Amino acid sequence: MNHEDALEAELEQDDQYLLFYVGGDIYAIRALSTSEIVEYSTITKVPLMPSFVKGVTNIRGNIVPVIDMLDRFNLGKTEVNNKTSIIVVNYKKNDETTTQLGIIIDEVYEVDDIDSDLIQETPGFGTKVDKKFISKMGKYQGDYIAILDTQAILNIQELSRVVK
Repeated sequence: MNHEDALEAELEQDDQYLLFYVGGDIYAIRALSTSEIVEYSTITKVPLMPSFVKGVTNIRGNIVPVIDMLDRFNLGKTEVNNKTSIIVVNYKKNDETTTQLGIIIDEVYEVDDIDSDLIQETPGFGTKVDKKFISKMGKYQGDYIAILDTQAILNIQELSRVVK
């Protein structure tokens, strides 16, 4: 593969999104911001964390903090079943280093392209989720779905806030 082919392949991947269910709704995040999807496994609670920080889990030898996406959106708590999964997201900190964080989702839907021509700004109203968590709205199979801003959802400073 020459340089132009590699660049074109990278641009094609940039339109790929991981689509998943949380609370009965489909959401999307850029596929490139994720590293893997794992089955829900035992989570060790960490005291004094906000309720949406469920604790930490061991994924391939790495201790990864895990948050409940539904709880983060103030829409309840995820009920764990055999389809519940953890998406491991690469979060860029302010110093440009990357750390991995896990988000609990109800179910993976699929990985697919959303054409950039079908992506629009988020409206100021009409979404269940706080607008600060949504980066854009993408039209997928005739419906608009929220493309989430993982940097806002996984804001390290907010996640590490100690609850008294």
